[in-house]
Amino acid sequence: MHGIKPGQRLSFSTDSEFHSDVYEAEIKAVRPDRWDIHLTFYRGYVLLLPVGTTILWLSPGFKNMQSRVISRDTSKKVWSVTLPASGKSNSDRTRVLAVGSGKGGVGKTTFSINLSLALNQIHGQVILLDADIGMANIEVLLGMQSSYNLSHVIQGECTLPEILQKGPGGIRILPGSSGIASLTQLDAIKFNRIIAGFSQLEESCSVLILDTGAGISEPVLKFLEAADDFLLLTTPEPHAMMDAYTLTKVLVGRNPGININLIVNRCESEAEARQCSNGLINAAEQFLGIRPVLIGWMLYDQRVIRSIKQKTPVLLAQPKILFSRQVLDIAHKIVGTGNTKKPPSGLKAFWNRIRDGLS
Repeated sequence: MHGIKPGQRLSFSTDSEFHSDVYEAEIKAVRPDRWDIHLTFYRGYVLLLPVGTTILWLSPGFKNMQSRVISRDTSKKVWSVTLPASGKSNSDRTRVLAVGSGKGGVGKTTFSINLSLALNQIHGQVILLDADIGMANIEVLLGMQSSYNLSHVIQGECTLPEILQKGPGGIRILPGSSGIASLTQLDAIKFNRIIAGFSQLEESCSVLILDTGAGISEPVLKFLEAADDFLLLTTPEPHAMMDAYTLTKVLVGRNPGININLIVNRCESEAEARQCSNGLINAAEQFLGIRPVLIGWMLYDQRVIRSIKQKTPVLLAQPKILFSRQVLDIAHKIVGTGNTKKPPSGLKAFWNRIRDGLS
């Protein structure tokens, strides 16, 4: 980056009132996700900057660039910082959508794939992350097979852009697999590989869709909480509605201000969709103090089942049927007002919320 090489010296300051002088760093190693720096001495003492300190680079070519201290190891005489980046805010940040359900088998992955295609048709640059622990359902449904996933990025075997797969209709697929399960056990260096990788995608990704696992496991809950928008998918079956309510109850207990966008799948009619959604919305409002917003429903259609067997998304195979038009309508609502008034916070902020919640 910027032609930086090991042994090069750069001057810096920090955002800390306790370390406001000008210091000098000697680069030890330049890695895809970070810089390793030899221990810095100042006035005869080791400069022990706390993890999380912002580094303000002062050398020519790096002015207005910032890094963050992610680790320090005095036994190895090294400390590490994130790759320098502009400190300016980016108004065109990625929006993160998390699709969740109270139980499995409600069509969550099929919906996530088709929603990705619909959003990609509207404004492009959509990435779909398979965030279901240990279950590569997206790849199965699309007839894809990748050699690498998020766990390989975490271990430093490859970078995140290198594991992106080209999917149908112009979307990109990000295999998660076992890498999702290990997020609760990452040290600062490994988690920084995730953040650094997604920072590289910020400018080329308008929407990141997370196809999460069903239920209320801790990793799933953190994804749903940290996303800019949570899409709760259910079907009219009583047990699916009950599990959707349970998931809502758990999330509200952890985050009372969470916004929930409700979608009902496999309905026989709009009347059934309204009846089921009203039951869940009224119960949540009465007992949980929150009112989910119904943003769409999809008709039960055997052609969707056939598209799954053929490993071809129905939105591409049959874009004019009602199911496809309903998914596209949901996509337009998400792009429009949605159920949140907040602007997208971006990929880096999303992963920082995940990290802070798991620490």
